[in-house]
Amino acid sequence: MKMYKVGCDLPGKYRVALDSDAWEFGGHGRVAHDVDHFTSPEGVPGMPETNFNNRPNSFKVLSPAHTCVVYYKVDESLKETNDAILSGVDEMLKVDASKQENVEESTILVAHGAEENPGETNDSHSACVDEKSQKFQAKQESNEERASVVDKIISAS
Repeated sequence: MKMYKVGCDLPGKYRVALDSDAWEFGGHGRVAHDVDHFTSPEGVPGMPETNFNNRPNSFKVLSPAHTCVVYYKVDESLKETNDAILSGVDEMLKVDASKQENVEESTILVAHGAEENPGETNDSHSACVDEKSQKFQAKQESNEERASVVDKIISAS
């Protein structure tokens, strides 16, 4: 891998959008997509001829031979929005986790009661636990779908 300096117009943070060395394109997956590249100012302000490749800013990247890499500027205002969405999803998942614990405790109680009185069954309690378990599972699947949507939003930005 070789270190390259890339000139850019806007200062800020950049990330990999696409690279030809990715696994999905038959490459070796040597380019990290989770690395932030921060810009540095170039040249003397007001004197474009001192800039790097006629750009007032630059950032450095490692790139394997025979690859093409495309970078995008990270919009910090979208990051704040995404962080707010993620914190809301985290709260929903915490609430669902506590509900799951309650369902598991109820299931344990039913099993424990059946052991103490093998001749008796508590059909109404068992049905209630089954209903709670089904509702929880549906809610958990819904939360997984929400998390998938949030992941898509984050990866799009």
